[in-house]
Amino acid sequence: MKTRSANKIQTKLVTLLYGATFSGKTTLGLQLADFKRNDGKPFRVAVIDAEGGGVDDAVDELGDRGIDTRNIHIFYTQSLQELTTILDKIKNHDTFYEFDEDGNETDEPMLDADGEEFFPDAILIDGTTIFRLTSEQGLLELSKKRNTIKADKDGLVGAERFVKIQGADLEFKDYKKLNYSGQNLVLDLMAIGINVVLTAREKDETVQKMDKNGQQVSVATGRKVHDSFKGLDYNVKTILHMYQDTETGQICAEVVKDRTKVHKAGDIIEDPTLLDWQTVIDKNADKKEFILKNDLDKAVETEQEMYEKEAMELHNSLKGDSNKAASSAASDGSVDIEAIKRAIIEKRNALAPADKKAMKGKLEEAGLPISYKDVTDIDILNKVLAMFD
Repeated sequence: MKTRSANKIQTKLVTLLYGATFSGKTTLGLQLADFKRNDGKPFRVAVIDAEGGGVDDAVDELGDRGIDTRNIHIFYTQSLQELTTILDKIKNHDTFYEFDEDGNETDEPMLDADGEEFFPDAILIDGTTIFRLTSEQGLLELSKKRNTIKADKDGLVGAERFVKIQGADLEFKDYKKLNYSGQNLVLDLMAIGINVVLTAREKDETVQKMDKNGQQVSVATGRKVHDSFKGLDYNVKTILHMYQDTETGQICAEVVKDRTKVHKAGDIIEDPTLLDWQTVIDKNADKKEFILKNDLDKAVETEQEMYEKEAMELHNSLKGDSNKAASSAASDGSVDIEAIKRAIIEKRNALAPADKKAMKGKLEEAGLPISYKDVTDIDILNKVLAMFD
């Protein structure tokens, strides 16, 4: 847990741009290079290109209009794990090194336009849709491996085996893991202490409805939503839906939300510029920096430990009640046969499957019953109970 006083702190941009192809998402996102820091120097920008070279043309345009592209470093990856590694470097203020033509890291530090070690003031992640797709495909391959094990266990061969494996689909737990990965990514981005712009493709928003045959079907609402990790829109501060006006060809942006209050939700911006949000950066001059660490994994571990502790306490409580019932039954003049039976059953149920099997053998070897429903002899029941101690 972390706390802070309610004094003013610096605000970082966390913006999502989504839309169809050629809607200007990448071009707008790269306008981060036009931003100025509070000391007047231009932003240094890390660009994550998951769309296969989609930013290259837009970067050339930056150079044509006088932006020093030495302050921009592009990382090409479609792996969520590699992206996380880059974010960890930023979070830990590690040194970035150049890569050779084979993709191997060298010992030559990345430098900015001033000849200083490159450290980004902002990051553009161009293509969160791709990261979701690769994560989903990775989980699908895992599902195929699960089905391969099931096919081997069931002794399937030929076409049956092929269909079993290739027909694998994501299970409910896979979708939960995918959603968790998305939430963890956004929280990581909010915790690295720099400004963030994300891009994503769009898709039709759908709702589930019942058709005339009583079947559940997906029906498009007519609204476009981002095609990325579920819940991404909850964590970002600003969302712009990018599109090209069909009549004028003009690039436009619909403001879906903006917690920075630079624009209002529902505003339509023609020929949008990211520099509208330079005022947010300017207001940070006299404010303290506050970085909220992403403790999602740690929080999960804490919850797991708490649940394990509660389960152990419950187990010990039940075990104590069983011993207490058996003890009182043995010492009290009015012995409760049912209490002894319950104590036996509770102790048996607490055993692991292998231990249950072993206990069954011990009882049979001792000539004692393994079923107690019709047993009325207290001495026999006490002997059975003693076997569990």
